[in-house]
Amino acid sequence: MISLLKDQEMSARDLSQVIGIQEKEVYGHLGHVARTVEIQGKKLVIQPFRCLSCGYVFKNRKRFTRPGHCPACRKTHLEVPTYRIC
Repeated sequence: MISLLKDQEMSARDLSQVIGIQEKEVYGHLGHVARTVEIQGKKLVIQPFRCLSCGYVFKNRKRFTRPGHCPACRKTHLEVPTYRIC
């Protein structure tokens, strides 16, 4: 997963398809990936969730899992985040 994210920006769904695991499992591994690359002096950069209805950006979200709905407009149509190691 680390080598894939060093090469390109990917979503959890993209990672799950390439690696062959469920998307839920990818979210569980991302925390480990962030800690591992931090030790190596790198950083897991996250383009956060964004509401497609009102444009609200989940900037301060600490969890990798998908939020249930937008806190601003309460709709559930969200753009998925992408991850990359820099």
